[in-house]
Amino acid sequence: MMQQNITAKYPIGSEPGLHFIPYLIFISYVVSLIGAITTVELLHRRVSGSGWRSWVQLAACSVSFGLVAIWCMHFVGNRAIVLGDGEDEIQLYYSPVYTAVSAILPIVVIFLGLLVADRFVRGSRRSVTRYGALVVCGICTGAAVTEMHYLGNQGTTNYRLGPGLPFIIGAAAIAIGACLIAFGLFFHWSRHWVNNIWRRMLVACFLAVAVSGMHWTAAAGTAYEVRGYHTGPGKARNVNLIIAICLCLAACVVCFVIGLMKQRQQKKLRDRAQQVVLAVATFDGEGRLLVTPGGLLPCQTITRQFHQRTFDEDFNTRHPVFQWLFRVSRHWGGIIDLIPAMRDHLQSTGYLQTQTPVMGSGERTSFGSDDDTSYSATFRELFCVTAQDIARSLETRLQDLGALYEDVSTTGTLLSKTFFRDTHGRTIIAADVVPQDEAGLASPILFGRGQLLVITRKIGTDEANRLQNVGYRFASMDQIGDQLARSLQVSHEDLNGLVTRLQEFCVRESLIPKKGTYLASFLLQPSPVIKGLDVIVPRQTPDRLPMIKLTTDTLNPRQMKLLSTFNGLTLEDCLGRLSRSGSATEDDVFLEKFRNKIRELVKEVPEPALHQAIFSSQQLDIAHGMTSQDAFQATVFAFCGIKEVYSQSLQSPGLRCIPLSFFRTNLRTYPRCPDHAILAHKNHKEFSTLLSSSTDIQATSARSGSKWSNLFRANSNSISETTLNPDSSSEKGLVNPSHVGADTPSNSGHPFGGIMVSHDVVISEDQKHSCHVELRELGVRSEAGVADTEQLTLADRLMSITTSFRDPHARALTRENYGRR
Repeated sequence: MMQQNITAKYPIGSEPGLHFIPYLIFISYVVSLIGAITTVELLHRRVSGSGWRSWVQLAACSVSFGLVAIWCMHFVGNRAIVLGDGEDEIQLYYSPVYTAVSAILPIVVIFLGLLVADRFVRGSRRSVTRYGALVVCGICTGAAVTEMHYLGNQGTTNYRLGPGLPFIIGAAAIAIGACLIAFGLFFHWSRHWVNNIWRRMLVACFLAVAVSGMHWTAAAGTAYEVRGYHTGPGKARNVNLIIAICLCLAACVVCFVIGLMKQRQQKKLRDRAQQVVLAVATFDGEGRLLVTPGGLLPCQTITRQFHQRTFDEDFNTRHPVFQWLFRVSRHWGGIIDLIPAMRDHLQSTGYLQTQTPVMGSGERTSFGSDDDTSYSATFRELFCVTAQDIARSLETRLQDLGALYEDVSTTGTLLSKTFFRDTHGRTIIAADVVPQDEAGLASPILFGRGQLLVITRKIGTDEANRLQNVGYRFASMDQIGDQLARSLQVSHEDLNGLVTRLQEFCVRESLIPKKGTYLASFLLQPSPVIKGLDVIVPRQTPDRLPMIKLTTDTLNPRQMKLLSTFNGLTLEDCLGRLSRSGSATEDDVFLEKFRNKIRELVKEVPEPALHQAIFSSQQLDIAHGMTSQDAFQATVFAFCGIKEVYSQSLQSPGLRCIPLSFFRTNLRTYPRCPDHAILAHKNHKEFSTLLSSSTDIQATSARSGSKWSNLFRANSNSISETTLNPDSSSEKGLVNPSHVGADTPSNSGHPFGGIMVSHDVVISEDQKHSCHVELRELGVRSEAGVADTEQLTLADRLMSITTSFRDPHARALTRENYGRR
């Protein structure tokens, strides 16, 4: 009887009236908004590039938008359409085949559109290409919305839908236009790193408007013609609704998880600003900085805190551990084969719990004297392992990662400000760090702060393209300054200054001249807190002394004899003696040139102490350890002096003070320096015990109970007696003194173990009139020693000369000593 009433009331071919349920319309928009928010958040956190991971993330974005924002919204929205008087027999019911196809097809189209946008909008520099890719993305996503709607409607089993052409065009225009605006804003803001949460919400709202606006515009222009009646239960129409609700809830869960991950990442960044962190600053040819998709430097925590053995010990360029790191980063090949053993050792001792990628969540514990007596060796191991982890995340070799920057940067300084109010109630911020340039001294207060070590390099176009394909991006400071400053918890001024110094450092080439004779200033400045001596160097080139070229070629014996007459005289005395010369002989021409070069040096170093500096006529090699066949053959004469301890300021902004020990370290890192091999030899002698111990532990565990275990017992006992002793806080405590001169069984089998002897002899003969050999140094060099012995640097020789000039008895003797060294 009911079926007859329905047939009579709604005959085949008739068009029942329809009305809408308002709250379901609103819910359908909310469903679309949830899917859009999930899509935008996933798209924001994707890894750009051509790898499989990027494709998987784009597929997840396509599923979120196509399945939740479009498909779920469609069927939730269609439940708001009530035909006739609401009888179950004439409501909308759908074919499972069309329903499944309408869910899959838009995902494919959206994926293609996002793939084009990700490939060309993010990677291309041409505006035409970017705008064209955005148009393709907008058309694909808008077409996917329109296609899903009409394909899903075609799956209606009991109605023949008649869409109107004007409404089809209008609905498609709404979908494509809103998608163009949404993705245009998203990629524009992402390109400039201003894509914050509120702007992403605006993008999601536009996407939801695209879906909902298209849906209801098309629904308003659709005629529903009855072609059959539903004979089953009315609950069948709830299947799609239930599926849509479940998918919507899943999207909510994804959004919740993303929120938790974001919160955790922010907490990690806050904590990282209080830890010792290793970062990599890579610059391309345009000076842009390599960052992650989130606008941060590729970095990883080395340890939670560097243990200080004394209250006044700071981890800075004066610290021997930093100087070791500085040297190792300039010759990674000398340590790379030890890193696997270092990793095993750290994991066995609990300092390295997991192997994590860059910006990962691995735990690095802090250490102190109570935990491990060899804490400096452990820190050096952590540095090397962390550097290799970052190199792996960049998919590059450790040897190509770059060199360590010449300073330790302090992070978390924004949390170390003191806020108080004055008598008028105004808030005042008081910093507890005195700038070094203003006070002339360093007084870092490291409680509650972190420290940042930066490895930096400059790369070419091919390497930059490869890194972008891996998933990283290049950006200017205007684009990423806010995110980077917040992550490091430093001010914008400090960050901009740091990035500028890093960029200048990575393009700085070795300034050791290859030939010529130079006049240099070697001025020492005592530290006001009795932490050693500093040397005054040029601000832009702190790896060399202030120098002026005296001659292009090597001096002849006559010129050397002329300079020897000034040995032990102050700069003022030298100028006074030179000013009395008035003849025009060849010697006088040379002396006039010598006087002019002294005046140029005074302009370069306008320090009052330089006028009292004493001239040394000893001709010193700028690059030590070189033979006559090597490229670096330049020599130097120097004015040596020591400033008064109470005079800490410098007269020229182009000068700065660095620790003398770090200046020595710089002199041991120039290209082809023999000290690279010597340091590698020391490292293998010190850390090879880790490799032997690790191998012994594995062998013992594998052979427990075996009859062959006794064959290795003697070797394991000898290894167990050798341990890593703690480094001294002095400048000589980089390696274990007991291992330097010893030839232990654990080291003898290593390619770098044992004693390495080098012997270079260069003989210059004079066969003119006599076979008599004058007892002077005329280029004869003979060296023989073990590989652990590092030769004296230019700084060491100048320091010895300066000390001898301070001794009145030795000063008289130095006047007789001149010649090339």
